[in-house]
Amino acid sequence: MRHALIPAAFAAALASSSAVAQSAPDVEDLVGARAAGGETQLLSRGYVSRHSTVVRDQRFTFWWNERTQRCISVSTVDGRYAAILGVPQANCSDSPGINEPAEHSTAPHAAEASDPQSLVLVCYGSGNRPTVNSQPNYVWNDSSHKWEWRNQVTSGTEGFNSDVQIELYGDHGRIHLGPKLVPPIHSGGDHGWWNLENLVVGRDQITASYRLNGMNKPKVTVDRRTGLITVKAMTDFSGRCDVGNWGNGQRRF
Repeated sequence: MRHALIPAAFAAALASSSAVAQSAPDVEDLVGARAAGGETQLLSRGYVSRHSTVVRDQRFTFWWNERTQRCISVSTVDGRYAAILGVPQANCSDSPGINEPAEHSTAPHAAEASDPQSLVLVCYGSGNRPTVNSQPNYVWNDSSHKWEWRNQVTSGTEGFNSDVQIELYGDHGRIHLGPKLVPPIHSGGDHGWWNLENLVVGRDQITASYRLNGMNKPKVTVDRRTGLITVKAMTDFSGRCDVGNWGNGQRRF
């Protein structure tokens, strides 16, 4: 089993239910730009780079804008900006003078009140998916009174190995699926990412669902003590998630 340490910025506690990932309209035009040119543009717009980390094949860099009091996460893949999101200010917590605005003083969401944190989980495991096979076979033809070659269609299942990545920001989250977990007919994905729905982040368990298509809405369950993850749908998956250190009797994350 490979292990991935969770970046400190991703483990920062959130102050309120409004502190979730959002779009960043002032810099959304930079999505798709080359990283070098994008950095120049971010600097010219008042952003300062704070820190970065690598998760799977992506580099996440956090930028802070003192004037707008905005923290953004920039995902870089193959030298280009793949996504830019406004994230909780705690992710830029090494910046001086960051304070939550007054409107953030409201009572936190129930899920956050019990366990208000932001997590990145990298999970590895295996699963089974349905398959359809076509095999040539001899079939007796009553009309011609002879044996003929025909393709016989059979259904079955096949096993596979895959990885899953989950990002949680308070009561907001998304899931990145390996190619084997994505059916041929799907909708709503964004470069392999799907938004999590019905998300409940409990002290010992995380549950959610996501919509691949109208008939396929997998359910996700993560045990925070053991690190085990299950995805129940037409294609099932189970594995283990890693984020960092844990002690005896403590939650893995």
